[in-house]
Amino acid sequence: MAADSPATRKETDLWLLERLVPGSGVNNLSLTFDVDGHLDADLLERALTLVVRKFDILRTVFLTTETDLTKRVVPPSEAGVDVLDMAMGDAGDVQAAVESFVGAPFVLDGSPLVRAAVFRHGGSDTVSVALHHLVFDAMSTVTLLGELMAAYGDPEGYDTTAVAPAAEPEPSAESVEFWREQLRGFRPDEEGGLWIGNPPSAAPDLAGESTWYSLSPEARAVVRRLQREVRAPEAVILLAAYYLLLSRHGAGSDIVVGSPVSVRPQGHESAIGYHVNVLPLRVKVDAAKPFKRLVNRARAIFLEGLGNSGVPAESVLDEVRAEGPSWRNSLCNHLFNYVPGGTSGSFSFGGHQARTRQVENGFSKFDLEFFFMPEGEEENAETKIRAVYRTQAFSRADVALLLDRYDALLVALGEGLDQPVGELSVWSAADRAAVEAGHRDGRLPEAFAASPAAGRYAVYGPGSEGVRAFVAAPDGGELPVGVRGELCVVDEERVVRTGDLARWLADGRLQLLGRVERRVRVQGLAFGLEELDSVLLAHPAVDGAATVAVPGGEGGDGPVLVSFVAADPQPDLPELLAKHVAAELPAPAEPRHVVVVDELPSAGGRPDLKGLRRRAEELVRGASSAAAEDQGLDTEELTRELLALWREFLKRDDLKSGSGFFASGGHSLLGVQLIQRVKRSTGVQVKIRLADLFANPTPEKLASFIAQKAGAAAQG
Repeated sequence: MAADSPATRKETDLWLLERLVPGSGVNNLSLTFDVDGHLDADLLERALTLVVRKFDILRTVFLTTETDLTKRVVPPSEAGVDVLDMAMGDAGDVQAAVESFVGAPFVLDGSPLVRAAVFRHGGSDTVSVALHHLVFDAMSTVTLLGELMAAYGDPEGYDTTAVAPAAEPEPSAESVEFWREQLRGFRPDEEGGLWIGNPPSAAPDLAGESTWYSLSPEARAVVRRLQREVRAPEAVILLAAYYLLLSRHGAGSDIVVGSPVSVRPQGHESAIGYHVNVLPLRVKVDAAKPFKRLVNRARAIFLEGLGNSGVPAESVLDEVRAEGPSWRNSLCNHLFNYVPGGTSGSFSFGGHQARTRQVENGFSKFDLEFFFMPEGEEENAETKIRAVYRTQAFSRADVALLLDRYDALLVALGEGLDQPVGELSVWSAADRAAVEAGHRDGRLPEAFAASPAAGRYAVYGPGSEGVRAFVAAPDGGELPVGVRGELCVVDEERVVRTGDLARWLADGRLQLLGRVERRVRVQGLAFGLEELDSVLLAHPAVDGAATVAVPGGEGGDGPVLVSFVAADPQPDLPELLAKHVAAELPAPAEPRHVVVVDELPSAGGRPDLKGLRRRAEELVRGASSAAAEDQGLDTEELTRELLALWREFLKRDDLKSGSGFFASGGHSLLGVQLIQRVKRSTGVQVKIRLADLFANPTPEKLASFIAQKAGAAAQG
């Protein structure tokens, strides 16, 4: 038995990702193909076993402790793969069955990271080999398929000469410094998401789906023309347009897009294994400059990035991680991947005609991933886009809007290559039709007579005559369907900003999302306080509701929500209302305190929010102090203990109580080890996750977080 060896940094980061979403198949990949006719299951099992025994990486297993990940290579004689033989009654059930098989989690306890099944349906078979990303990547698929074809076709003559894993060289100091310099000063947008879709979730959620799109002939023609005019490859043109699409949907002007590349060493281009790095390509989009300038920037960073691709993004992530509540990859949440050669392949397997099948694992590590798959260089060759997205971040309809606008943007570039990119329209034909339907009779949506009690989100159709409404970006530009912005009203030549957050719906109606100034962010979740008020008002015992957000003291997990409700006094009403809210809203949107009053104080006919905030601040200060005392927690002493651990782990005596763990040189694995020491050294009985350290990265913030958690446990 080979001795265990420590996992590499990027292998460890895959494991840390699984710790965020335990019991999931987030790191699962597969080789799956359909066969006309039936295969010999025993022969398939023998062939796959021969392949696994040949490649050391396919016999590599991983083992975990609370703080470490190690690996070992199982001897060939002990390695094998059992192929499940699955009879399917209906061919229509095959895709779901295969996705379930591929998505089932692997356990990192020394168990094999390869499994296989053959699904029988009608006169055909579907073969699926599922593998963990620790031993496989997408570029390994061609090699694995070729080896399996050879072993199945002639097991006796199959070359079983052992193949050692391809060793990636250590990144050069120059490459590490290149990425540090490229990313210096980068800070992700505080909201962390686009203006379309849903705000980032507070809890780790990587559930994902995918959809397909074909670029229009008009868009493809423009891309070919741009290749000639700006002398850039197709991949760079498409990448530059992707930056522009993201920028116009709220990603800002300073954007990092991830782009995966193979880092197989020379002479090992066909190696099986986990040999991919994600390049964090940073580009600044200047709305006043033409698209040619954006292409030049994208081309420069793309080529420079390829020349320094040996540095995993994870190794520089912690140096630029925003000190804020985010479990997500804060370096890049959007991916670009250019995969020439088409979306499917046909081949012969064991004398049977076969073709690859696309299988998803049900997860997405990024908010949005665009995979571009040109099927050839001919003029009529299609370019398909496979869009993978986190379902918490986007709906299928949201992604369809983005894909349509990407196509429309490419078409618009054909007419406006030299005009500033900020003036280019990203509106699709569907966007124009929807908004025109909303304005068809020149009437303003009746948005202002409504109360938040009308519903969590209010939707309005035509209303007041003679005026027009539109949804505006911060720069005043009109926004298309589904994109959040400020509702503006145009009366003759006057434009009035209402202060209401809104978006157009696909049917031409406006949806109001609350007041701009009442948007809050708690534990990474951004939402409007009106949403919480509406849920409270839906309870039959409540006559009025007003929620305020106040600071939670030093550190903690963001603002504390305090809801004041007008209701007749009755036993346990705050507890009943808390349960009512918990059934409707995610945990970060639940109020920490519910205060029952005879009536809400008012100012100018509206709830006196300023007065309620003062009252809430007093309430929170008193509750936190009392709870911490009840738990026997001395926050100042706890801060000193944590600071000592910070200095020990980071080997820096200059750190203070406000020093950020990641900003001071810490990384995710060290964070896992720190959390275990915090529990042992301080004796705290509070559950602390890696995501909590991201949200509370200083000794004083983590101490306050622990005290608040302990206090909440004592109160609840």
